[in-house]
Amino acid sequence: MHDVTTPQIVLLLLAVALFAAGVGLSLSRNWWERKPSDARGSLPPLAAKACYYFGLLVAIGALMWHSLRRGSWFPLEDNFDALVWLGLLLALFVLFTQRRHPLRGLDWFVMPIVVLLFVAAAVFGRATPHEYVTTTWSLVHRLTAYGGAAAFAVGCAGGIMFLIVSNRLRSKSARPAGPRPPTFGSLERLEHLMLVSVTVGFALLTIGAVTGLVKIAELGGAGGTRLGAHWFLNPKLLLTAGAWVVYAVVLHSPMNPTVRGRRAALLSVIGFVLMIGILVAVQFMPP
Repeated sequence: MHDVTTPQIVLLLLAVALFAAGVGLSLSRNWWERKPSDARGSLPPLAAKACYYFGLLVAIGALMWHSLRRGSWFPLEDNFDALVWLGLLLALFVLFTQRRHPLRGLDWFVMPIVVLLFVAAAVFGRATPHEYVTTTWSLVHRLTAYGGAAAFAVGCAGGIMFLIVSNRLRSKSARPAGPRPPTFGSLERLEHLMLVSVTVGFALLTIGAVTGLVKIAELGGAGGTRLGAHWFLNPKLLLTAGAWVVYAVVLHSPMNPTVRGRRAALLSVIGFVLMIGILVAVQFMPP
């Protein structure tokens, strides 16, 4: 049984509210820092962190409750597990990064993705993604697909932040000192974050695509799937191919100055939009 109870959904929505409140408090830091230095404090940053950590604990609690109810700890057996796990991985990455190597503004772009993933888990959580055959091959396919999506989400956030900082420098509105506008780190660090995330995601996407294609071939191509005679024109496969090409260009941007910097950042955002399209296609297209 892959049933998701109403109390589990309510608990997950509580985590959504906590993460959303954390993002709001983190954004309010800009207004808070405009106050005179003697009237400032650390209330918004501390309150935002508290919301993030409490939201993380609540989401873990909902996930554990769901796993105990269905009697299995396998993380990718239904939409609820898969989407909540993906959101938790992103949230843990942000909290770990902000603790070890703080990068201001990273949570503004990644935590909203976590909120959307949790909301999607609440909406689509009562259905299984697809009835996979329990094999090591299928397990590798699923883990790499979701892991690649998580890495690309981080790369997208880094790309957006890179574009914002680059636009400020172009318009000469970036200020090296003072509380306004908020800083997101140097272009070099943002580009490094983007390229590392894309490198990890590209490797996982490649493994996921290869294992998926082999699975189709193992089932007999068109004769063993419901993708039709022209299965290679299926939207899921076309979106995967498009994302793979886009990220391949981003990955090689350090060797090609024409696509380095702003263009690579823009491509990382476009690639993540394609990844969202893949996840949507997986939900609504036949297996």
